Amino acid sequence: MASASPSDLTSQGYAGGIEIPGWDLFYKGKVRDLYRHPNHPEHMMMVATDRLSAFDVVMAETIPDRGRVLTHITEFWLQEFADWMPAARETCDPAAIPDLPAEFHDALRGRVTWTRVADRVNVEVVLRAYLAGSGFREYSKTGRLWDHALPEGLQNSSQLPEVLHTPTTKAEVDEPISWNEAIALIGSENEAAQIHKLALRIFNQASERAAAKGVVLADTKFEFGRLDGRLVLIDEVMTPDSSRYWPKDQIEAGKEPPSFDKEIVRSFLRTITEWDKTPPPPSIPEDVIAQTRERYLDICEILTGSLPVSVSR
Repeated sequence: MASASPSDLTSQGYAGGIEIPGWDLFYKGKVRDLYRHPNHPEHMMMVATDRLSAFDVVMAETIPDRGRVLTHITEFWLQEFADWMPAARETCDPAAIPDLPAEFHDALRGRVTWTRVADRVNVEVVLRAYLAGSGFREYSKTGRLWDHALPEGLQNSSQLPEVLHTPTTKAEVDEPISWNEAIALIGSENEAAQIHKLALRIFNQASERAAAKGVVLADTKFEFGRLDGRLVLIDEVMTPDSSRYWPKDQIEAGKEPPSFDKEIVRSFLRTITEWDKTPPPPSIPEDVIAQTRERYLDICEILTGSLPVSVSR
């Protein structure tokens, strides 16, 4: 991997994968790069890149400032719940990260998170208030939402009778599991019940906040970990990558509302019938990239009231 100078990192569309002296880039995910430093074995540094994935394939193009939006929204929600829901995250200020060379501070500001390494709960908590995506596809086939019986006659984007928990495995490709299977993976019925209760409280509080801004939180997913004998939130929290946000005044049962995420990219890719959803991906036109960026900036401003540091339209 070639090293990059800090000046290379300040351009729009940060693809990540850079070498930082003294740091080990030990994991490169679809969107995030994870680093560790030998002086701090109980911590890691998470960098949100601008990489774009669709249908589990990373595109060649980036969405400029997307990583900063994801970090900004996560930090906003963590602050909202900070008085009762702890997180593994310690700081998003690169200057406060020990042993991070100063010449990288400006380039990584807004997209870096310094976090304690938690014992991850190997179940992804998925909460749904509306029928959409894989949930709608499951209902269309079975009349159920996995473990949950549902009324007949629901349509795409119909509101569910209550917020439902549909856990999945935490793997490269997440698979739905029953609640009993989730309890077995968590390892404790009491802890599983606590996770369920906390997740619902977070979801309901966030839904009220979003609704006041004219936005519906249709569904989301959380990850929990364990630190010092307590449950903490880890990774991203209710970003447009992990959640489905809809404009409240544009929801119509039977139709998929416009969402504040990368659905514009997915819609474009569905028009390319010769692509089999495996690498290499097709090229994404500039106008699709620009529209997608605007959707990320829109939901960021709506939810938090601001844009991330160093980001402008």
